[in-house]
Amino acid sequence: MDCQKIKKLIPIYLDKELEPKEMQAVREHLAACLACQKELKAFEESWAMLGDLNDIHPKPGFVGRFWKKMALEQSWQEKIIEAMKNSFFKKPLIPALVTACMIVIAGSFVFYNYSQMRGTNQLLAKLSQEDLEMFENIKLAENLDLIEEIDFLEDFEIVENLDILETLRLHAG
Repeated sequence: MDCQKIKKLIPIYLDKELEPKEMQAVREHLAACLACQKELKAFEESWAMLGDLNDIHPKPGFVGRFWKKMALEQSWQEKIIEAMKNSFFKKPLIPALVTACMIVIAGSFVFYNYSQMRGTNQLLAKLSQEDLEMFENIKLAENLDLIEEIDFLEDFEIVENLDILETLRLHAG
């Protein structure tokens, strides 16, 4: 093994968590490599210093207080929404906001209808007299189609009634 791999394995070697083959390979490398021996010694000294530290014990109820504080903490999205509510939706501003929204909606509706009517008027102004007469007769043409459909339906009823007439003729004969 090379020094880089050994340096990564030293903490695991110290905890005696390596496979037997790896433990043997690390031991052999450490016996021959002064740089890795220094690395091992630095780790051992660090572990020894950590062992000298006193354990810190939190006050009773620390975990409960921590989670209570976390539950009360707001996310950044909630903070933004709260700030918007406080600034835009104060009681005196609500009627003004509603009025402004209604004016925008009504203005949009009026502008849309005006532009539609203006476009229609411009189109009608470009039509010739013959086109205008044809446009007026479109309603008549629509009614003509309806009348033709009614005639077709009446013919359909006669065809349905032919079966009944045939049955009556057979019973009479």
